[in-house]
Amino acid sequence: MKTMVLIALPCVFAAEPPLTLDQVLAKSKVSITRLNIESALADVRRQAKDASGFMRDSPSVSVVAGPRTNSVAPASTDQAIEIDAPLMLKREPARQLTSLLDSVAAVLYNAADLENSLAIHQAFLNAWLAERIETIRAEDHILVQIWLEISRTRSESGADPAFQLDLVRGELLKSRLDWEDAKRTRIQSWNVLKSLSELPERPQPLDYFLSKEVADISDLKTSDMVKLYQNGALRRASIARQSLEMSRINLQAAVSDSRWSISGSYAKENDDRITKIGIAYKFPRSGELSAIRAEQRVRIETSKRNAELALADLDLRFAAAIQTVESNKSYSESLDTAASLEALTLRLKEGKDQPSDVIPIRRQFMEIRIAELRRSHSLSFAYAELLTLTAGNMP
Repeated sequence: MKTMVLIALPCVFAAEPPLTLDQVLAKSKVSITRLNIESALADVRRQAKDASGFMRDSPSVSVVAGPRTNSVAPASTDQAIEIDAPLMLKREPARQLTSLLDSVAAVLYNAADLENSLAIHQAFLNAWLAERIETIRAEDHILVQIWLEISRTRSESGADPAFQLDLVRGELLKSRLDWEDAKRTRIQSWNVLKSLSELPERPQPLDYFLSKEVADISDLKTSDMVKLYQNGALRRASIARQSLEMSRINLQAAVSDSRWSISGSYAKENDDRITKIGIAYKFPRSGELSAIRAEQRVRIETSKRNAELALADLDLRFAAAIQTVESNKSYSESLDTAASLEALTLRLKEGKDQPSDVIPIRRQFMEIRIAELRRSHSLSFAYAELLTLTAGNMP
């Protein structure tokens, strides 16, 4: 163990201060979800604006001119201006959509920010787990190196057969490969976290601890959390998205039904002045109206089904988080594997055990440490999920 301490000391002194979750959240990038919502709302707002006036579309103006010649009168120029203005007779859907936009925009943005924070929280936990597993793999590799020195000494003295030394050599290679895999996993998880927040290129140490909000929600009963979840921002945002889509479908149907327009013209023909004004109706093609109605019905059913699936997904996330929290209550306290590994090293050195005896036990202890980390990771994310799903309640 003295060798492990000497190797670890330079790393300790050179280590950078660990980053906390709050620091990473403070450097969060603008989420693609929020940008998509902003883009979608801008498009819907434009559609509502276009259909909110008396005209369905901006008027079309055309200007024509040409010479008039004959054998009796002198040559002259005819001029004409024509205007066509499509009418929007059903303006109530546009007003309803505009009003709905004003009420749901804040809800949708809030939900997007909550989901972005949860994504950063999850990426942070994944990077934290990868860092801890890499540390375990590094410590395990150092331990096997120590065992190799012990086995080499005992093999050269004839206390242990040569194949015992070969076992440790093979185990050293395996521990090295496991360590390299852990390094790659840490780099991958760091890159995911870096894509969500402004962070350095190279992985940094991370420090994770449960927040006060987690402690508060862990004291609540399941029934209380269900009530908070039912009125949470994510569920309300899902319902708001469906309402917005239904309102937009109604607006598009109103636009499709608006086929009247006003047309007028003013012309100068030689010495004559001619003014005309009238109305026009755009007749549908064969089967056009039935196709529009069929498309509208399908879009309405699709919108309803998508809303049901979105709510079902939220329900599943909430149930899974509750199950994870409940199941973790039955786990016992963490085991102290460090003392056990030191005991194995001592038994190997004293010849009480051989490498073939202690290698499987060492692997079990290592897997226990990793399992404990994974359990902590799973529980922490479950609490983060519950905090997100129950956030943003309205009185």
